[in-house]
Amino acid sequence: MSLSLIVLGALFVLLLFRNVPLIVAIGLPCVVYILMEGLPISLFAQRLFTGIDIFLLLAIPLFAFAGEIMNQATLTDRLVAFAQSLVGRLRGGLAAVNVLSSMFFSGITGSGAADVSATGSLLIPMMKRAGYSAEFSAALTAISAIIGPIIPPSIVLIMYGSLSGTSVASLFMAGIVPGLLMSCAHFAMAVTLSYRRGYPAGEATSIRRIAGTGISALPALTVPAIIMGAIVFGITTPTEASALAVLLAIVLGSLVYKTLTWSKLSSSAFRVGSEMADTMLIIGVSNLLAWILAVERVPVILADAVLGITTDPVFVLLLINLILLIVGMFLDTFPALIILTSVLLPLAQSVGVDPIHFGIIISLNLMIGAVTPPVGILLFISTRIARANVVATVKETLPFIGVSLIVQLIVTFTPAISSGVASLID
Repeated sequence: MSLSLIVLGALFVLLLFRNVPLIVAIGLPCVVYILMEGLPISLFAQRLFTGIDIFLLLAIPLFAFAGEIMNQATLTDRLVAFAQSLVGRLRGGLAAVNVLSSMFFSGITGSGAADVSATGSLLIPMMKRAGYSAEFSAALTAISAIIGPIIPPSIVLIMYGSLSGTSVASLFMAGIVPGLLMSCAHFAMAVTLSYRRGYPAGEATSIRRIAGTGISALPALTVPAIIMGAIVFGITTPTEASALAVLLAIVLGSLVYKTLTWSKLSSSAFRVGSEMADTMLIIGVSNLLAWILAVERVPVILADAVLGITTDPVFVLLLINLILLIVGMFLDTFPALIILTSVLLPLAQSVGVDPIHFGIIISLNLMIGAVTPPVGILLFISTRIARANVVATVKETLPFIGVSLIVQLIVTFTPAISSGVASLID
């Protein structure tokens, strides 16, 4: 390991804990490494451009745009109304509605942050008025949104597919059962805690109400099925499917629900464009860091070190999960995904882990990390919406993180849940 790599690592950690912008925390150490190694500074721009010059990545802003359009078209209200008609009558019904709404919405946006913002803005005030604590409401909204990037279409799985060269269609199929298992675990924990704390039951429902809200939400709920069918049956590529998702969102919002206006559409485009510009720059500099790690043979060194201790797949997978969880606590999802895929995928493959299975493992771990401090982007979005105490909210997440880790271990050591399902389309 060269001195320049040690300096890069130390500077990266220092900047990360100084809370400087992430693009600086990743990019500046890479520049220092380039200068110390005597490489041309133009390498920075070259690798940054190479990192984002991938056609598949165009699907990321397009799926984000489709989700934003659907949110602007008051889709969230219809999904929540349908979820309320199904499970709202339970004790703790609004908590159950929160989980179910996140599951519905995740099939449209593919983004945990979009899920928290959309469902949280509507459900957290409702839960607080019904007697739920602000901290419980924020914690549940954050944790239930982690399936956003797992249930297809998933922006995180698209990114992983471009990094690992695996089929996005197979990854989408692999994410369905783990995502549903995670939602079921959150649902069970939310209802259990609601019963113990005496949270109120919702209004009684009826078949007529379920049918009415279901019909209203049905056009939106068919969007994920259309997108998945188009990808799985080879009708479109994932990028083409993302453009189709935007078209469907515009048609539903303007012609079916008639709530989408030119003003809402333009504001959605501006908001997504601003967010994606920042995201793409971070992806670019993260690609440079991943390239440096590959040049320095860090994946090989790590694999040799671990396999020198043990070749037991169980131990290696536990270690990989631990690394992913810890890094996910400190880094945003995309840079963590880019860096860790290049480092840990070779190690996982060396003990026989299928790349598709590993894609689900890394995605689940990083999303659990997204609700844990000090970064915890999903947690902080929901806490801000709820105006809740951060420390108390973190405590409320602990039971949900516990069941999430149990599901994570089940998925890790039962490949048939992910890659087994994905093999059905081969």
